[in-house]
Amino acid sequence: MGNDTAERTGADSIDQIAIEDLPSRAWDFIIVGAGPAGSVAAMELSRMGHSVMLVDRHWFPRTKICGDCLTPGAMRILQRLELYDVARKEGFHCSSMSIFSPAHIRIDVPGDYLTVRREILDQLLVRKALDMGVTFVRATAEDLEERAGQKVRVRFREGDAGHVARCCLLATGGGLSLARKAGIMTHSVASGAAVRCYVRSKLPLDRLVVACEPSVLPGYAWIFPVGTNLFNVGCGRFMYGHGESHINLHRIFRTFLEEFPLAREMMAQGKVETPLKGAVLRSGWQQAGPIAHGPCLGLGEMIGTTSPYTGEGIGKAMQSGVLAARLGHRCLLTGDMSTLHRYPTYLRQLGGLRYEGFKRTRKWFRRPWLVDFLARRINHSPYLYDAFASILQEKSDPAQVFSCRGVWRSLWR
Repeated sequence: MGNDTAERTGADSIDQIAIEDLPSRAWDFIIVGAGPAGSVAAMELSRMGHSVMLVDRHWFPRTKICGDCLTPGAMRILQRLELYDVARKEGFHCSSMSIFSPAHIRIDVPGDYLTVRREILDQLLVRKALDMGVTFVRATAEDLEERAGQKVRVRFREGDAGHVARCCLLATGGGLSLARKAGIMTHSVASGAAVRCYVRSKLPLDRLVVACEPSVLPGYAWIFPVGTNLFNVGCGRFMYGHGESHINLHRIFRTFLEEFPLAREMMAQGKVETPLKGAVLRSGWQQAGPIAHGPCLGLGEMIGTTSPYTGEGIGKAMQSGVLAARLGHRCLLTGDMSTLHRYPTYLRQLGGLRYEGFKRTRKWFRRPWLVDFLARRINHSPYLYDAFASILQEKSDPAQVFSCRGVWRSLWR
């Protein structure tokens, strides 16, 4: 285990087993990746009576690049898992979100918003999985091999013995190499990228702030309180063409800190506490290609469940984990692994994963004047404001608002 041992000590350490110390055995499910998708799937499957190995290549707790904001969908799943109260205690509650257009037209949307740092949230989920009987392992999965009898053998970088499962769920986030080896041809081009850091500041801010600055479009920057005087600050940009893959997000982020008034005020009263780190985003899962092959199924960020409208991925990944677990359970009961191929059909039925209209509506996010126009209409039309607020609460399809028809209706309502 080497230097990894030091990372496991202390009050935050988790009962995570090194793969070298785990005897080889047969499992019902091996889940690779202990983020929200993998951990929630592991809980669901263990609750249904299956033997589950949950694997992550990092010792926990570990940091994760994220905006740390939980959507209503994520909070509903946490409530069902009886984790909402502890997450709320560990996180920061806000009762309002302020969204600024490029011309700094402000839209205030009251609501129940919660931020929880990902290293805390992921640890809460894994601890719950452990309590439910899941075996949590530290290992790097390197290869998958289908075996006779519709089983799969997972080989790890560490140790000589592989482990066999009746089904393998892949929740590897931005990593796609294992998915390709499993025959899951996920889309290789990222649909966006984001950077974030933590800032310690005395700025008296108790609401979420989203800024659609001209330099960030098509995308947005954010200032999210995650604790007393602590903020998750970052920006994300969607990439609609290959020519946009060389965008300098670090420079865009610096411009945001210099030009957005609240960001300037925050930095005047504080300082950056952690390095600026980035990650790619994969969204619009319909373009991911086949997401199941034999006894293997992809879920979460890896298959593009992140919202192409907002870049939010936690709640969507958790939803995909619940659905994957239910489908995997059905496959083992019937012995028919081909049922995994019905996964995209069920994903389409989830309200939070309605992305079909994004290609038609993404033009609204590319032109500053159009975003300003939409912000004015939202502030002046009760109909459009309610529809916009409903999107933030994940109760309606964004394509209903970001469309010419939606704005036309707002002129009369």
